[in-house]
Amino acid sequence: MPLRPRLSVPLAVLPLVLVACQDPSGVGLGLVGEEGTNPNVVVVAADTVRVVEAESVTGGFASAALRTQVRVLVGHVEDDVLGDATAAATFDVIPPAAVPGGFRSRVIRSAQLRLARDYVYGDSTTTLTLELLSMDANWSPTGAPPDTTFDVGEVLGTFERSARDTLLTFDLPASWVSENDELLRSDSAASAFDGFHLRLAEGSMTGAVVGLRMDRSALRLMTSQDTVDYPVHDVFTTLSRGAPTAPPPENRLFLREGASEAVALAFPIDTLGQAALAGATLRLNVDSTALPMGSFVRPLIERLGLFGLTEDDERVLITSAVLDRETGTYSLTSRGLTALLQDELLGDPPFVRYEVGPVAGAPLSLNVAPLVLGPPPAPGGRDPRPRLALTLIPATN
Repeated sequence: MPLRPRLSVPLAVLPLVLVACQDPSGVGLGLVGEEGTNPNVVVVAADTVRVVEAESVTGGFASAALRTQVRVLVGHVEDDVLGDATAAATFDVIPPAAVPGGFRSRVIRSAQLRLARDYVYGDSTTTLTLELLSMDANWSPTGAPPDTTFDVGEVLGTFERSARDTLLTFDLPASWVSENDELLRSDSAASAFDGFHLRLAEGSMTGAVVGLRMDRSALRLMTSQDTVDYPVHDVFTTLSRGAPTAPPPENRLFLREGASEAVALAFPIDTLGQAALAGATLRLNVDSTALPMGSFVRPLIERLGLFGLTEDDERVLITSAVLDRETGTYSLTSRGLTALLQDELLGDPPFVRYEVGPVAGAPLSLNVAPLVLGPPPAPGGRDPRPRLALTLIPATN
C-alpha cells in the first residue's frame, strides 16, 4: 500500500503496534485527544520512519501583493548536533504605491537599509561582521535551489551588528546614493534596480545565523523634505547545511528545516480491511530534551505539513499543524486526510507515499523537530510514537 514507502535504507524501523478499539473504562486514558476517550478509535503506530530528500524553498516575494517568503537568513554556525550552516541573503526593493508630491523631482540626500531581525539560531550574544554589496545584474528567486549564487557587485560597506539587535541599519555611502539617485526616483525603479546582497565578511566566523523579516524591512530614502520607505520585494537565501557529526539519541530523529529533507512514514492500515472512517489524525511527538541546553539556541519547528507524493513526484500538501508546546505534539487532521485514508482502505491509493516536513511559504528558518520514535508504551500508557488515530464508523446489522 502507498502508506508503505518504497525508499532506500531506513533510518529507523519501528516495532509494529496496532491498538484495537479502545475500552474507555481504562485503557489509554493518558493519550492525547480522542486516543483513549472514544471506543471507536484505533491507534496505528508507524512501522517505518525514514528521512528522505525534499527540496527546500529559500526564496520568494516579501511584498504584500505576492507574499510567499518573508524571511532571509545570514550568518554561520558550527553545530555538531544538527550540522553546520551558512547563509547569505539577496533582496531588492520596489517603490511604494504612493510617494509624497514632488518627491520624484527632489534629490535624494541619504539612504539607509532598515532590516528587522526576528530570528536567531545559535549564539544570540554573538556579533556578526557583515558585508553589504550591490547587485549589478538582474536575478530572480523563482525556481532557484538553495545553493544558487548570483553575481554581485561592489562592497558598499562592512558593519558589525549584534545578533540581539531587533533592527539592523546600514547607511549607504554617498557615492552609491549619488549614482542611484535618479534611478530610484524614476518610473523604471521597480524593474531596473537590482538590489543588495548581505553576507558574512570574508574570513569572519560567527556563532549565529540571524533571520531578517523582509516584509517589515525597507530602503529608506531621504530628500530635503521627504522620508520615503521602499519595501522589499524579491528575496532569496543562499543556504548550505552540513551533516551532524553524531547520530541523535536512541529512539529520536532530528527533522531539520532548511536542510532539503522530510520524513516518510509507513503505517500498516491494511490490517483494518475495508473499515469505514469517520475521522483521522496523524500525531507526532517531539522531545525538546534531546537537544543540548545552554546558550546555543535551536528553536523547534513551529508548523509541519503532511504531503502526498504522486507517481510523477508532485508533492501535494494535505494538511498542516502548529506544534502544541504544552503537549509537545503536532496533530495533523482534516476531512481531506480522512477521505484519502478511506481510499487507501478501499484499495484506491491516491499517492505513492506520504511525507511530513516543513511547509513552503513559512518564514525560512533552521529549526528542528526532535521526533520521538519510541519506545512502545507500557500497557495502558500513552504511545509517544508517530501514529494514526482512526475513528471508525461502527458497522450496523
